[in-house]
Amino acid sequence: MNLTFDKNLSIEVVRTKRRKTASIKVFDGFVQAIVPDQLSDTRVNGLIQKRTPWIRSKLREQSQAITPRPKEYISGESFTYLGRNCRLKVLQGSDCGVKLKGGYLEVGVSKKPKDGDIRNALVEWYEEHALARLTEKTNRYAGIMGVSPKSISVRDYKSRWGSCSSKGDISYNWRIIIAPHHIVDYVVVHELCHLKHPNHSPAYWRSVKREIPEYEVCRRWLKDHGASLTI
Repeated sequence: MNLTFDKNLSIEVVRTKRRKTASIKVFDGFVQAIVPDQLSDTRVNGLIQKRTPWIRSKLREQSQAITPRPKEYISGESFTYLGRNCRLKVLQGSDCGVKLKGGYLEVGVSKKPKDGDIRNALVEWYEEHALARLTEKTNRYAGIMGVSPKSISVRDYKSRWGSCSSKGDISYNWRIIIAPHHIVDYVVVHELCHLKHPNHSPAYWRSVKREIPEYEVCRRWLKDHGASLTI
């Protein structure tokens, strides 16, 4: 259901049986209200009306955020992997694919690469390494926390860093592998805790804090730097 309060404020309302409390998310200029399935339309409208000043403030804040400089896929461009800065080295006429070597991301391409070839090669490399590292971290923390995810995968999410389904399937945004290790660990723990608490209740956040005591710092880092996690 979409609610339009005026021409400048449209809100998607998502009803779910998994929630006992309502929440409002603002991301990428998009507003979403996630509410319990049984909450009446009147109460949903009242909640949104009450939070409208906050929603508008967040939308202004996001619209004024600094947009990262578009990447150039040429030798010398800077890319990041697990918080480590790397320089791109394009090797024309090489068939080596992508390798991380001596602080450089070496990309082998044909003598006359097509537009997008270098980026596509980098995306494939990042996705492959994201799945391997995130699987490793997820299994390690799952063992510590005594939980068992049904599956682990990576996806090309636009506005979230991870997801945990009601069946226990965990998926991550592959771009999180650009962030430093401790931020990646936080995202992993965040999703694993949903295997115990399918919500964001106080009990849920206590579970997160037991594994990542500084989780609030990590949340703030993602809000401040999330837009820069791109190739």
